[in-house]
Amino acid sequence: MISVAYEVGRYRRLLAETVGNGDTVVEIGPHRASSTDLYVGKAGKAVLVDKGADAAGALREYADRHRNVIFICGDARSFDTVALALQHAESCDVLAVDLGGGRYPDTVFKVWAIWSGVFKPRDSVIRCRGLAEFLRRAQVRDDTLPETFKDNGWLSEYGRAVPSKLKEQLDEFKNWVDVDKQQEDI
Repeated sequence: MISVAYEVGRYRRLLAETVGNGDTVVEIGPHRASSTDLYVGKAGKAVLVDKGADAAGALREYADRHRNVIFICGDARSFDTVALALQHAESCDVLAVDLGGGRYPDTVFKVWAIWSGVFKPRDSVIRCRGLAEFLRRAQVRDDTLPETFKDNGWLSEYGRAVPSKLKEQLDEFKNWVDVDKQQEDI
């Protein structure tokens, strides 16, 4: 299942409800681990990815206090960050993406699509007002699309699972933002 919410409390509840006992969670944008706190006790492993300098210290301390938590300080738009996360988990049960809940969905969707293609989650939980609002307003009018899909938490038909293609897609971000420059600023 792919769940989308905007309100932060609702997002946190959805994430906590979605994570099951022993699940591997990849959480992009945990900020100061308020969402993580709600599921960490039942997760088998949580890989937290955040680039925020203000959150890095708190997340390092959080990972030190929880044996099942790994913190990666990195930009989710960077191939190097994806590769580092892959060293800690080859797949995940739950992918959570909260890049601040903003109104504009393009970056959030692209980050989710890339990471979900790599980790192939059973479930995804996304916080983004723009996506939530879009989904509320949209009506699919294309009978060529199936009503249901064989997977739940990622878009297998979208072609995100091929590593060479993933690298190309991550490189597309350079057209949107200078990821390397932002890494230097951290």
